[in-house]
This record gives sequence, structure tokens and C-alpha cells, in this order.
Amino acid sequence: MRDPKKKCIARKCEDCNFYISWDMASNDGLRKQIYKCGFRVLFEEIPSIRGSIDGCQQAANETRNKVDKFGVASIETLKGIATNIPKLLE
Repeated sequence: MRDPKKKCIARKCEDCNFYISWDMASNDGLRKQIYKCGFRVLFEEIPSIRGSIDGCQQAANETRNKVDKFGVASIETLKGIATNIPKLLE
């Protein structure tokens, strides 16, 4: 039920098109369906979604940097091998 002190577009939650069933999971892994306002779900979930996206972006950037460093190191190694092989064969 909504807070009667706050304004909403519906008089009663049950009559609102945005008051729908949601499949919610708790931290314990339990899942159940509850009826909740779609706007409230968005307002509660957006901060955690943004945090997840920021974490994924940071991990992708770190991975890209490590791949770039590995690529440069392997090219330098191959150049070193290519220049020293003719000397070893003489």
C-alpha cells in the first residue's frame, strides 16, 4: 500500500496500471511474487543497477589495459627472438 502522505497518480494501488506482480529474490535466495508499484521498484533498483554497470565498466577497462600490455610485451619478445635467431644460427 502506498504512503497516504505522498502523491500518486492513482487513488488506490490496486486500481493502478503500474501496480503489478514482481518476481522478487531475497539475499537468501528465496523467490516470491509480490505486488508492488512499478515506479517504486525502479527507484529502489536503479542505484544497484548503476553500481553493477560501473563495476562492469571498471573491470572491462582493467582487462583492456592488461591485454594491451600483454600485446606490447609479446611483440617486443617476438622482435627480440627474430633479431637473435640469425645470430644463433651462425
